[in-house]
Amino acid sequence: MESPSMLTPTVNVPRSTSSVPFVHHFYILLKAHYFLFFSAFGILYPILNITLRSRGLSNVELSYINIIIPFLVFFTNPLLGFIADNSRRYLFTFNIVLAMVTITYTSIFILPIVKSHNIQANMNHDKQYGYALNFCASQEVATKCASRSQCGCSYQANCTLIDSLDYRYYNQMKIFFFTFSMDSKDFYKEINNAIQLNELETCGIKYQVSIDEIIKNYLQNHSFDLFPSTDISSKLASCEITCSIAHFCHGSRYVNQIGFILLYSLLFIIGTNLLTNAVPLGASIGFASLDCPEIFGQQRIYGTIGFGISAFAASRAYEFFQTDFVYIIMFSITTIICIILKKYKSILFLR
Repeated sequence: MESPSMLTPTVNVPRSTSSVPFVHHFYILLKAHYFLFFSAFGILYPILNITLRSRGLSNVELSYINIIIPFLVFFTNPLLGFIADNSRRYLFTFNIVLAMVTITYTSIFILPIVKSHNIQANMNHDKQYGYALNFCASQEVATKCASRSQCGCSYQANCTLIDSLDYRYYNQMKIFFFTFSMDSKDFYKEINNAIQLNELETCGIKYQVSIDEIIKNYLQNHSFDLFPSTDISSKLASCEITCSIAHFCHGSRYVNQIGFILLYSLLFIIGTNLLTNAVPLGASIGFASLDCPEIFGQQRIYGTIGFGISAFAASRAYEFFQTDFVYIIMFSITTIICIILKKYKSILFLR
């Protein structure tokens, strides 16, 4: 049974190959249509979630967003097919959808990032762990960077000690830096079940990370008398924790950031929904342009080739330029060429 959004293929319409130009006879432009469309797909789609993560959205928020999209596509795909069938303007509908996707995804890249504070930690001396960092953060802090330690991701602590124990140097600031890891044997965590928390204290998990060996080596190598008093207090220093890959570690968000989170979510849902719906619409155009539906796969394979080539090219371009704007620039150029290609209705033999 045919999908209501599919055009009827022109299987019974004989075409004289002698009077058909080379470009039309071998469906060169139809192949180019699939190559360009799926090239655009391959450039941007694989890194969308990573991009939103780098813009400040959490893994939990991204999970909810991605759950919504399949259900939304289930309802909007037949609706878009109904609109295209009734208007009989499949090329125009496809171009409008692709243009809207380009505008939507471009907006994601130019929006301000969701601002967050650095993770605030206290350095304490514990009988079991020795020197330890205590802080409150999300589950992602212990998994994202830690799982990429071999790729160069590390944790940095920027600590400030106010030596109020030695009255000769009252309120003298001492600043020191060090890096540390969060292997499973090095830290302890517990779920934060507190209900009444203010904005700066809101978090999911309380961590206690052992840094005893790190601090002892630091003191030895720097000849630094970090704690001159024999009376070690419960709180020795205040620290800010960051990651070498910035968006893997962040503390509580600044106030009034919920609007940006909702806007990012809405743009991602709309853009991904439209891009997904464009796939069957493009298939309808392909079937309607062919003499025999059996050769549809020979045209569609160029989309697979385009996806692979563009995904590889985009990753190499990012490695060279070191900015995620290369993705949206390449995506926009590809979609614009794809739209221009289909503005000439004679390139497709629509009946």
